[in-house]
Amino acid sequence: MSNNSRFYFILLSVLSAAGVGNIFIYPNLSAKFGGLFFIPYLIAMIVLGVPLLMLEFSIGQHFDKNVVDIFASVKKWFSGIGWLMMINAFIIMSIYTVVLAWNIIYIFVSFGLQWKGNERNYFLSNVVQASGGLNGFTKFSLPVFIALVIVWAIIFFYVRNGFDSIMKCFLIMAPAFLVLALFFLYYTLTIQNALNGVYFFLNPGWAKLLDWQAWSGAFLLAALSLGVSFGIMPAVSRRSKTGFAFGNSFFVIVFKLMISMIIGIIVFSIIGFLGARQNIGLEGLSSSGYGFPFITLAQALPFFYSPALLSILFFTMLFMLLLFGASSLAYSLVHILSEKLSTKRRNAAIVVAGLGFLSGLLFVIKPGLHIMDIVSHFVAYNILLAVLLESVAAGWFYNSEKLSGFVNKNSAIKIGGVWRFFIRFIIPIIVIVIIAIHIKSDFGLDYNSYPLWAILSFGIGTVAIPVATAFLLPEKILDRKG
Repeated sequence: MSNNSRFYFILLSVLSAAGVGNIFIYPNLSAKFGGLFFIPYLIAMIVLGVPLLMLEFSIGQHFDKNVVDIFASVKKWFSGIGWLMMINAFIIMSIYTVVLAWNIIYIFVSFGLQWKGNERNYFLSNVVQASGGLNGFTKFSLPVFIALVIVWAIIFFYVRNGFDSIMKCFLIMAPAFLVLALFFLYYTLTIQNALNGVYFFLNPGWAKLLDWQAWSGAFLLAALSLGVSFGIMPAVSRRSKTGFAFGNSFFVIVFKLMISMIIGIIVFSIIGFLGARQNIGLEGLSSSGYGFPFITLAQALPFFYSPALLSILFFTMLFMLLLFGASSLAYSLVHILSEKLSTKRRNAAIVVAGLGFLSGLLFVIKPGLHIMDIVSHFVAYNILLAVLLESVAAGWFYNSEKLSGFVNKNSAIKIGGVWRFFIRFIIPIIVIVIIAIHIKSDFGLDYNSYPLWAILSFGIGTVAIPVATAFLLPEKILDRKG
């Protein structure tokens, strides 16, 4: 890269982290636990996020290999950690692309505000065409199918040449996203009852700050929403010739928090507006489901100034944010496959786009929304397991003093020793506790009252099959020589 390598590196890292992780989890948890939820979330970002980002940035530069070969360099069978990261990226990417397809549909139907007055039914019946339960596996939504084709054509264009093509696309899209985000931040704060919604979002709740569930949710969100354990950050850092492991991690955390706050204020300004119009409590309007923008927030759009135009811009903004995440995940997969299959990046991009499209069809069929709900919940185990394994591998099975020395060499602040302590002890303990809490809550295998066969197939299967596959895959497939 050029002299601007650090700028490109931080930009891609920030946009990847911003787009990965459900953008509505933070606003929802903040509403649930009060505005002071920001404190445990900030602490979780510092305690978990900074060390993990430093780890992934450092191993990417130190080993200068794809994530599968990085962990194979520690111990041969640790290549399974890299494969698990790749599978995790593939699962999340498959979900995101279907949500992107919904956004494309809403961008087009915004011209006539076709959902107006019937938002829930329009989304569930006209767009997703969801079945009432887990049935109708042979039927699918044609509009989402067509939109999914368009989404994958866009993502292929983004990642067709690896880093070079995705960086050019991000450089063009980032200013447009920033302008839209700032515009909607300003506009939504001016609508009726917006400040009540923002107060509900930021309302300090001192008692709730002592709730262990707030802290558990904060650390789980930090682990899931920074783009770690997907192979993105090691792939990005390989292209940077600059160090600054601590500084870069800090920048990513700060910008991630800023984007979370901006989106949160926009969302709860709209919720405040809806609460006033519908004369109902704000609690019932906050949600973290994937259908939230299309069922709840869409209710407000017809009452905005120039509603068709602002609806188009609103769904375009959400599309861009999700596209940052989906294309970053696709880039990570292209990066790995181009080396493991000994092929050109364009060929790897074709494989990723083709398989990604096919896997997305699971969420396009009639029960797809229910399947997406189950898979999204249980894939958290895979991500947490990957975080745990990468920290244990780097902290206990590799020369962690060598890595901490590399961190010191590439950071203005010499915190390699502290970082090493966190990677070896603090992060594994925290992640094990989060996994234990998650298992306890799922112990009855009755998540959202889905039938046991569905939980076993799409829930337990989402965990067991990727983990088993990852550690059965050989390190070498068709690796490039030299």
